[in-house]
Amino acid sequence: MFAYKLNLLHVFLLPSAAACLYFALWESRRRTVRLRRLFWSPWLAMIAGLLLVFMEARMKQPVWPFWAALGGGLVIGGARGLTMKLEVDEFWLVVRPAGRRTVIWIAVLVLTAALVDIAGAAIGPNGKIWRYYATMVAMACSGLLFGRAIAMAGRVWRLVG
Repeated sequence: MFAYKLNLLHVFLLPSAAACLYFALWESRRRTVRLRRLFWSPWLAMIAGLLLVFMEARMKQPVWPFWAALGGGLVIGGARGLTMKLEVDEFWLVVRPAGRRTVIWIAVLVLTAALVDIAGAAIGPNGKIWRYYATMVAMACSGLLFGRAIAMAGRVWRLVG
């Protein structure tokens, strides 16, 4: 069956997950970050998660648990973004406190989920359960990143207006 093999979507999956990690590393090294840069790693994580959901849907898995994981991640990430210490400098750049590395670990989980899905596809039908859980993790992590970025952007925009 086609759904159990590596396919063209895996070609896009791994670079999007790796780019998510790259931009998360880039963001964590900066003291100030432009608002639009806060959304680069969440968008790439969402691309990876949606690719995984599409592959799970092709294997006739129900998709509602993945949307529930995304919603839960959005809520938790939003709460984290609302409670995070945040400042804005004179150029309207987001001043980030030192030592915040959670975004890196979340991006590492997205990359790990992509690698687990690729390994599960290479294994065949026996890797189906691992692919399911990898998709759940990727969607929850993309929700965490998006919720955090939306909450932080909302806080900055509230200061502007």
